[in-house]
Amino acid sequence: MTDEAITVDGLRNSPLSLRKSQHVGEVVTHISSADLATHHVETLQNIQNLVPNLTIQPQGATANNNFSLRGVGFKDFTSNNTPSVMTYVDGIAYPIGFMTSGLMYDLAGVDVMPGPVGYTHGQAVTAGEVNITTNGPTDTFHAGVSQDIASYSRSRTALYVSGPLSDRLRYRVSGYTAHGGGYQVNRYNGEHLGDANDGALRGKLDWDVDSRTSINVTGHWAQDDSDTPGVFNVSDLVTPFIAPDNNNLLTGWGFRPAFTKMIGVAANTKPFRNDTTWGIDLTGRHDFGWAEFRSISAYEAMYVHNLLDLDSTNVATDDQYFTNNSNVFSQELRLSNENRPRRFQWTIGAYYARTATKARFFYDFSGSGPALRPYIEATSYNQDIQTFNQYATASYRLAPRWKISASVNHEADDRHLSNLETIQYGFSDVRFPTHGALTNEFGGKGEIDFQAAPNFLVFADVRKGFKPGGFTANNTVISQQLNPYKPESLLAYEGGIKSDWLKHRLRVNFDGFYYDYHDQQILSLELVQNYGLVGDFVNIPKSTIWGLEGEIDANPIPGLLLEQHFGYQRGRYDDLKFLNTTAVYANYAKTGVFSPAYTSYDGYDSGIPKLTLNGSVSYMMHPTRAWDVTWQGDYSYRGSQLDVPGNEIYRLPAYFLMGMSLTVAPHRGRWSVGVYVSNLLDRRYVITKDNGYNSFYGIPGAPRFVGATMRYDF
Repeated sequence: MTDEAITVDGLRNSPLSLRKSQHVGEVVTHISSADLATHHVETLQNIQNLVPNLTIQPQGATANNNFSLRGVGFKDFTSNNTPSVMTYVDGIAYPIGFMTSGLMYDLAGVDVMPGPVGYTHGQAVTAGEVNITTNGPTDTFHAGVSQDIASYSRSRTALYVSGPLSDRLRYRVSGYTAHGGGYQVNRYNGEHLGDANDGALRGKLDWDVDSRTSINVTGHWAQDDSDTPGVFNVSDLVTPFIAPDNNNLLTGWGFRPAFTKMIGVAANTKPFRNDTTWGIDLTGRHDFGWAEFRSISAYEAMYVHNLLDLDSTNVATDDQYFTNNSNVFSQELRLSNENRPRRFQWTIGAYYARTATKARFFYDFSGSGPALRPYIEATSYNQDIQTFNQYATASYRLAPRWKISASVNHEADDRHLSNLETIQYGFSDVRFPTHGALTNEFGGKGEIDFQAAPNFLVFADVRKGFKPGGFTANNTVISQQLNPYKPESLLAYEGGIKSDWLKHRLRVNFDGFYYDYHDQQILSLELVQNYGLVGDFVNIPKSTIWGLEGEIDANPIPGLLLEQHFGYQRGRYDDLKFLNTTAVYANYAKTGVFSPAYTSYDGYDSGIPKLTLNGSVSYMMHPTRAWDVTWQGDYSYRGSQLDVPGNEIYRLPAYFLMGMSLTVAPHRGRWSVGVYVSNLLDRRYVITKDNGYNSFYGIPGAPRFVGATMRYDF
């Protein structure tokens, strides 16, 4: 049976869309535009509650996103390294986490693919990719506006206009603006923190040059002037200033006039963001008949200025201000005969990217005391990266039910860190020579698919993936901190089934995976004598990850849709010797001296969340023929997480969240109104923990929000 016949039959009686991916031997979690709206997904971090074994956390109190997928992730606190999970927007790679902010609006859907990638497009990474697809221009005129208002004076307004300019030229303009929503409270004076003040615009032009050639131009801009999230105090590590916060919504801040004057901001200011991102992309397609050629050119830029108070006090032990001006130019060329009725299909292509970064970090440690770091410190550097990935994939249908495929890729990554200088004002000024790191790696994939029945697919694959090495570039005080960490590699084994039953009213997908992980890149802490602990990226020689994932969706009766997804994973360090920070701080408390203490963690659990669950139920009722009323409820569960082996203070406790909504709309109408509640049980939970110089801090998750939505489409 052909895919076309299956699709028609599947859509006839069931809302379970029979996606093409059900007949492709790859694990992909698809989140539709309707699901994104129902779950109020407004940031990239929100999708972690919809995808098994996915973690997306902020880097400290910044807008930078750190990803982990199936236990493979990278905590890039310096924002100058390649992520383990690559984010794509309309086929454009975003290799810097900050650049993914301000993108989650006017979306057609999101697809998350775990495992090594880079065989058919873009860059090679080890953990997987998040593919965001935005809505495109339409052949007829459409426009719409939506409004979301909620607790803590939160509001979000979005709009779009789309239509034809001529028979061959179409446009789309969309944007949003968001305000309010701050729920953190200053423990000193009751002032609140966390209000949003951001917005974005996107414009698209589609030009059909002729029946076989098309060109798309996209431009986008986003500005984020929001408050920086505050942190709550978990524990003071060196000198006690305040007690740990029992209420994680409490925070504190305060900046010395000498510090604010040096960085050029107003005195008595709150922690803030001043982030600008923009880009312009050009995509061209030409259909030769026997294959399609595609060219994707993109230029993305960001200007980041963040003021943070990571000690959560009005004492200057870890106040930070950093700037990061980066841009990425990328060019991809791809030729493919995929999606054509041929037994032999193939894709070849090449991707090139040049990334330029100019960054500066200011730290006010002056309140830490004369024996520690009684100064303001600044580290600045430039980094240039060139990445070139070449790839080829071929598949062959051996028989009507059997298909095999093979892929190979090679990536060269050349990066240079230059003009690095650390100034400890009034104490020292250290300059470092240029350092370089070169990665040349091959990867590959082999896959076999067996379509046992029109509704039942069995698949298995093996992949070898890699991710480039790089540098730690943060309060650098000795040259050893600039030794590059090595590339990591991952040998991944995966198998599973995809099935639809009961005339496509029941979908059951399962898969299992095993990862043989070498030179895993991880954020460590290293001890610098007469200075203290500093962050440092290191390699773990050997580790192992395995797990299971499942998706069960059902439409037992008209109007009722049930969804349940789960992920279970376990990780183990097979060869790891790590700085025991618990012992280091305990010794300092007794002696007043920082002394290194290393512990073997061979055989230890790697601390990744073992169990992730998410599910939902929705029911559309028709009280009369003229009206639709939809009730929806959802939940998510995330197991505990420990990012640093051997130190329980880093552990994030497990948490369980629930949400609910009710939407009313005229049948086949253009408008809708609704009410919703997120974090229904008002649970207190923590989304990330980290350490500053003197304190260990956490970032709280959002409390209960109650809101209302309104939408009108023309």
